[in-house]
Amino acid sequence: MRYNKEEAMKLVESRYSIDSIIQKSNLKHNHVAIIIKRGKILGMATNFVGTRNRGCGYDNRSIHAERAVLKQLGDHTKLNGAIMIVIRISREIYGATANSKPCHSCQCHLDKCIKDYGLRRIYYSE
Repeated sequence: MRYNKEEAMKLVESRYSIDSIIQKSNLKHNHVAIIIKRGKILGMATNFVGTRNRGCGYDNRSIHAERAVLKQLGDHTKLNGAIMIVIRISREIYGATANSKPCHSCQCHLDKCIKDYGLRRIYYSE
């Protein structure tokens, strides 16, 4: 099953309101990652600022949505046959999607998930 922007945003809005995503942090970019397998949502997470007790060492760093949803999922073997959708939600234009791309670190981690755990495909918003 393929998802377009509208369907992906409906999935996001099924768990989060756009206001809560935008107001959740003061990050410049808001991303939401969704893992779907056989039409069911296995996990959904947003990017956020992490602290020491949230797994970021000794300083405040952004935990990317891709990593957050994988951590939320817990067992990477559940990825076999699943897809991931990553959406960037614009702060300037309320509720609009924007171009999303993985950083180098996330891309390496997701390549490993595809190779070792059977993640089928990753879609990024444009």
